[in-house]
Amino acid sequence: MISGGSLERDVKLTRLATLAGCTSLPMDDSQPADFLLIDLSSETDRLSDTISRITHYLQRYRSTALIWSKMESLEVIYAAFPQGQCHFLVNADDVEAMPILAGAFGRGGMDRLHDRDQEVEFRSLHRISDELAEFARALARMADPELKDKIKDKSISFRAAPLGGFQGFPGESSVANDVAAKLSLREIIKMRRLRDRFFPPDLFADPAWDILLDLKAAAQEGQHVSVSSLSIAAAVPPTTALRWISAMTESGMLLRRQDPADARRVFIELSPETSAKMDDYIVAVSTRFAPII
Repeated sequence: MISGGSLERDVKLTRLATLAGCTSLPMDDSQPADFLLIDLSSETDRLSDTISRITHYLQRYRSTALIWSKMESLEVIYAAFPQGQCHFLVNADDVEAMPILAGAFGRGGMDRLHDRDQEVEFRSLHRISDELAEFARALARMADPELKDKIKDKSISFRAAPLGGFQGFPGESSVANDVAAKLSLREIIKMRRLRDRFFPPDLFADPAWDILLDLKAAAQEGQHVSVSSLSIAAAVPPTTALRWISAMTESGMLLRRQDPADARRVFIELSPETSAKMDDYIVAVSTRFAPII
């Protein structure tokens, strides 16, 4: 189902769905659909109403939503929609959606998209998107040379999101060590970013590690981290960062916490297990005088 916010945008999203092998329908709350293509980039005054309507639809039909948004409205949108059913495309070109839509058909996933439990299938769509995103962009550039300058959300990471998501943690607890507090993680993060002045960023892109470092530094400082701030800290395009954040959250490495002062926003933090493992790692490398850059 298509909801582009304007007739012109509906036409573009319908064409995108058709190219991916989908049958497009106008938005109808009474009919189930496998996918929702929702563009919230231009929504302003009615954003909360639209979010409420789409959220109710997703809860009712367990559909998968592809949601276009601007960075400015990401906080509200990310906090409102149910985890595990949404792909967020932030300031992204439409070509980013092609691997998700076309890949579902190619892997036979559509046969299972109506199941109540879509956790495994959703993670596989994340994987499909990462595996085929660059291929889709290459095809788009071949078909339309002028498109090259329009695609700004190019992933700069050589590493796709983990196959099937991250592995969960065992039940044992790790013992934190006070030595961890002696290391300045912010200085380490600055040194990682300093590399970009001398080498192309795609040589070193490692969003999962940048996410863990930023969250651990924030925890040491007693700071809360919003999803938009964490996307920036990941040092990759926001759409790519959100894929990693989603995969790490679904695996239990990260936790979502609602902002007590604003229900429209969520904070991201390390799970206790992840935080303990970061402490242990920092202690291990600090005893060897090795900077974790």
